[in-house]
Amino acid sequence: MKKLPDIKGFNECSETGIDTFAPSIFLEGCNLRCPYCMNSILVKHQSPNTVNIDRVRAYVSESKSEWVMISGGEPTCTELESLINLIEEIKSWGCKVGMSTNGVNVEVIREILPRLNYVALDIKGLSGVYDEISKDKKASMNNLISRSLLSETKLKRNDFDYEIRTTLFPPFVNKKTIHYIGGIIRADDTWVFQQFRHSKNMLDANCSKIKPYSEKEVEVLLKIAKEYTEKVFLRHV
Repeated sequence: MKKLPDIKGFNECSETGIDTFAPSIFLEGCNLRCPYCMNSILVKHQSPNTVNIDRVRAYVSESKSEWVMISGGEPTCTELESLINLIEEIKSWGCKVGMSTNGVNVEVIREILPRLNYVALDIKGLSGVYDEISKDKKASMNNLISRSLLSETKLKRNDFDYEIRTTLFPPFVNKKTIHYIGGIIRADDTWVFQQFRHSKNMLDANCSKIKPYSEKEVEVLLKIAKEYTEKVFLRHV
């Protein structure tokens, strides 16, 4: 078998990022340091577990899954050849492949897009947010380039779709942020919001002191988002 990346987690239920039944595999490493990240063990390469690909394949076969999602961490931080091998391995099972990504590794995104059927692209906030969570000065710009690549791909292929995803983390996202992101997405984009919540595995434990937006405050932000696209959804993770 060709070289595959270490699979550090496996969910038999759908990973947030696609609204269909899709078991999810998780890879380690990330090029961003979002303080609210709930997968800090993967981000910091601290997971002691490795899931055998045979277990994933057996479950996909038994459950007759048509999709598999790849998440992390940040999947595009995986060595490119092994990442491509993983995607092709999954597709050989007759599955479509989706991926959750922050879009910062734009050249990797460009390389693997022809092999993907779905992408959930995070847009974290204003460009200044990326300066806080990344050492890459081009992180914000690369994220926007990836977003353009997704729309170009969707226009060319009938077997591909994507969503824009934003986590409602109060220090990063407010009314101004929603207007900013709204100005760079397409009117037919699906825009999914995730409510920030506390978790014991957050990258920065101090985030437990930050109060999530109330239901009423969330409604206000979603109303603004609907000025830019009608396809606005809220997920609770």
